[in-house]
Order: sequence, then structure tokens, then C-alpha cells
Amino acid sequence: MALFPDETIRDLKSLANIAQVVEQFVPLKPSGNGNFLGVCPFHEDRRPSMNVNPTIGIYKCFACGAGGDVFKFVQEYEKMDFKSSVEWVASFVGYKLPQLGATPNTEVLEERAKVKNLNELAVSWFERELSLSEKALQYLLDRNIEESTRKLFRMGYAPASKNGFLKYAQSKGYSYKDCVIAGLAVEREGGLVTDKFRDRLMIAIQNQSGVVVAFGGRDLSGASPAKYMNSPESPTYHKSDILYGFNHSRLSIAKENAVIIVEGYFDLISLYQRGITNVVAASGTALTENHSSILSRYAKTAYLVFDGDLAGKKATQRSIEILLPKGITPKVFSLSREDGTKIDPDNYVNERGEKAFREALLESLDWITYLQKEKNPKSPEEKAEFVNYTKGIIQTIEDGELKNQYLNLIAERFKTSKSLSGQKNQKTWVKKEVTQQKTEINFSLLPSIEVRFANLLLRNPTLMDRALEFFDIEWATSGIELFESPLIEEFINTVVAVYSEQGYHSPQLFYDNFSADLQLFLENLGLEVWKTPQEIKEFYQTLLELIMRYCKRQSHLIPLDTEEGVNNRLKLSIFIKELQKTNNLYNSGTLDINGFAEAVIQSKQRLLEYMNPI
Repeated sequence: MALFPDETIRDLKSLANIAQVVEQFVPLKPSGNGNFLGVCPFHEDRRPSMNVNPTIGIYKCFACGAGGDVFKFVQEYEKMDFKSSVEWVASFVGYKLPQLGATPNTEVLEERAKVKNLNELAVSWFERELSLSEKALQYLLDRNIEESTRKLFRMGYAPASKNGFLKYAQSKGYSYKDCVIAGLAVEREGGLVTDKFRDRLMIAIQNQSGVVVAFGGRDLSGASPAKYMNSPESPTYHKSDILYGFNHSRLSIAKENAVIIVEGYFDLISLYQRGITNVVAASGTALTENHSSILSRYAKTAYLVFDGDLAGKKATQRSIEILLPKGITPKVFSLSREDGTKIDPDNYVNERGEKAFREALLESLDWITYLQKEKNPKSPEEKAEFVNYTKGIIQTIEDGELKNQYLNLIAERFKTSKSLSGQKNQKTWVKKEVTQQKTEINFSLLPSIEVRFANLLLRNPTLMDRALEFFDIEWATSGIELFESPLIEEFINTVVAVYSEQGYHSPQLFYDNFSADLQLFLENLGLEVWKTPQEIKEFYQTLLELIMRYCKRQSHLIPLDTEEGVNNRLKLSIFIKELQKTNNLYNSGTLDINGFAEAVIQSKQRLLEYMNPI
């Protein structure tokens, strides 16, 4: 039987919020950490025992053992085959499936890989050029952007020359045509090809996994009619799928169960720098249904803070219409100075600080109150039009009870009827034999430092390239088992291997490639959030500590009944003392994070040299 391509299944799974799919059949309630709990439809479940985890895209009943991904749930509940379940999910999320059985286009796959590599080449070049540009650095200084922030968001600078990047890309083996396809160059009349971005501060646009897929450029010349210029869509960049900053903020969004949606790049960057990290911005487009589907896996509330001009008001209204059907409650707020003038989040948080912004957030209006205030219906005709419009939005809400609550609110405010029932007919439970008992992982038996390190890599996609630098091929073939727990060893090795092969970070992708024990470990791994650059510091500090612990374990295994054994143990003892000295230098401030990271990587090479003879 013809099958859909793996990439199609992967993309569809990432778009589908499993909690929303399951709610079409079974009521769910939040259970903490962004998960949901519901009555299992696959056995006579009198108390809710089915856990739904949108982050890794699975459901699991801890009573009867039923579980799987979004396709498996639809298959089991509706008693259909896999192909039909894929089509059902695709229809639910509005995803266009390719023709079944079509041969994968290798040219398209190669082009996509080339564009990805070009984007990475470009962002590194822009970062280097920024460090050499006094004008661009001064611009960031004037906007209060700290060095750690610009590095986190991979900001750079495109020089004013017409073909600076083109020449650089050509020296690395890429053609001008490749750069045009990637959106990094433009072909003008007469066939002349030039850099697309010139004399602009460059803002890297990353996907959920942290891979750079496009750029935004802020004009620094003062002569361009376009203050901001964005990359065109490309084989790796589709505006409707990308939320700027989401790769950094998704864990904070899940923890807060709320997201702040802003308009501009600097609005997001300034808020994030000030510690307000549950924030995203639409990437060069208005909020889309895909954006809403993505956010619904992480948040139940969205705070909208757009400009107060006509365009901003239209964007707010459209966002309300898009968010509500996915079960996200929109709240709207505006910012202003003490004299009443409107102000954007970037300026507001720089002028008044984080505390004032959070206080302003508390003054947000519910979406009905906001629309009522904006439209200000007075006559019977205007009120009727407003009620019909509002009920039209409510009609799109998928949650039946939420739909009823809003209808009650509208009826009370405008003395109108509750014309929508909003109740779903729940299907009769399907009986199923109990075939699997609940299994558990005793976390108390696992070294806490190793569990936290596993969580550190899982929750911080930006650490993956650093992890690859340490856990490389040489390390993988060395036979060294750095971790005391075989389970954590397998977890780290699998995560690094999957990321190395696929090129992007995704908890769902990791879960699909995990063994049963690793899947269970991931299902029960707690949600933690690291604030940049703390995750980078902890990564290298933990690696150093793990190396020292490993050396101490190995030292005790070396017998002292031979001269070789005595020498080997002595070498390890000296090595451990050197590692401790490195750690002390970093903790005292003598060694900065870059020097510390380099020292840790170098210690890996020395460890390989020490352990191979042993």
C-alpha cells in the first residue's frame, strides 16, 4: 500500500495539537506542565486516567496501557486504518496532503538542504561583520541591546557593499543562483545579481528547532524607503508557520500557560532581555491559523499588544478571530506614557521596566470588552450587528463549554438569546481488554545531576551544536560511558544522534526515535526553564563535573598491583586536579565563559588520550 512520505507525517504531527484532536472525542482538563487529563475511552474508566502530552505529541492511559501519537488515537477511536487517520488529522488542521505514493523529488530535497546550509553560512558571516561595524554596534547600544542578547538571537550586520555576501558564498562553493533561491540575493533587470540585504542590522529568523530559515533586516542607512526588509519565502521558510522567537520562548509559554504576542522584532527582544520570556512575534506577516495551532499546544491565554493605529486594530481583531477557535483566550492591552501618548513594548520596557509592563498586563481587556469598546454600538441596529458578529466568532470555538460561557456573557450584556447550544455529543466508550500494566521509572535511583543534564539538552535547542562539538564521532567510538546511569547515557546518545542526522531539535522527533524506556523517561521528565545565558554556563559546568565523576569512578577500578596501574591512577589524579583548577578559575571570574567552554572541550581530548590506554 502506498504511504505518505515521512516528512509529511512529521510535519503534520508537528502542526496537530493532540490535545485538541482528543478533545473532539473526550473532554480534557489541564493537569499541570501543559499536559491534560481525561477519561480513557478504551476501557471502563470511572476516574480520569488518560494523560495527553501536547509537547511530545502523545496520549497514554496509566490504567489500561493504551497510548500512542495523534494518528494512533484517531485510528483506535474511529476504528480506521493509518491512511484514513492521517487524512482525518490533515482535514482537522487544514493541512494539504501530497498525492499518495508520489515519488519524492530529490531535487527539492537537495535544494532545501542547500538553502539551509546557505542560511547558516550567512548568519555566521553577518555575526562576524557586526563585530567589525562600529555603526551597527552603536545602534544596538542606543537601543539598550546587550551583547549576550544579540548573540542569543544571532543578530548581525550586512555591509553596504553590493556583493559582499555573494563573493563570500561563492568562495565557499555556492553560485549566485543558489543565493537568489535562498532569498539572500536578488536578480535585477539585465541579469545583475546583488546582495538582498545591504547596510542593515540583520535579525535571524529561526524555526521551532532553532535552525535559521530567514532574515529580517533593519535599515541603518537612513536612505531606504523600507525601514525593515524580510526574506522572501523559500524552500525552508514559510511565513505562516514561523513565529519569531518561539524557539527561545516556548518553554516559558508552557510554564505560564500564556503567550504575549507583539508586532516587532525589537519588541520581543527587549521584553525577553528584561525577563519577560513568554513572548512571540509574527514573522513578517499577520497571525495565521498555523500560528494559532502551534501556540494552542502551549498556552490557553494570549495577550495582544499591537499598535493603536488602524492597521494595529485590524491585526488585533483578526488575531482574536484566529485564536479563539483553537481554545486560546485573547486579551488585549495597550501601552502609553504618563502623558497619554501611545508607546510600543520595546520603548515601554526600556523606559519603565519589567515591573511596570507586568502591571500593565494585568489591565488587559477581555476580547468582548475590547471589541465593544472599539465598535461602540449604540443604536439597535449597531447592537444587533455587533451581537451577530460576536456570535459568529463564538460559533467557531471548538470547546463546547467555553462556547456556552461566552454565549451567556453576550446574553447578559446585550439582553439577547442564547441561540447556540455548543454541546458536543460524546461517543459511547469503546471497551478494550487491559493488556498492559502501568510501568514507572524511579527517578530517585537516577543521579540528579544526570537527569537535569538530560532535561537541559531537551529544553534548550540552542545547546545542541555545543553538544555535538563534545559528543562527536570520536567520542561515540571511544567506548567511554560518561554517565553513571545507562538510561541517561542512551538518552544523550540518541538525542545527539537524531539531531546530527535530522538537523533540527524536536521533542516529538526524539520521542519517535526513543526506546520504550526512554519514552517513559521523557513522559515523566519535569518541565524546567533556563534563562539565557544560564543554560550555556550550566552545560559546560555540568560536563566538567561529569568528567570529574567519571575519572574518579575509573580511578577506583585501576588495580595498584602493577607499575602501569600506579602510573595510570596517578595520571587520572593529576587530571582531576587540573579540572578542579579550571572550575575554580571560572567560578572566581578569572576565566570567562568562552575560555571555560574551550577548556572543557580540550579536557575531552585529554580524557580520550588518558582512557584509551587504560
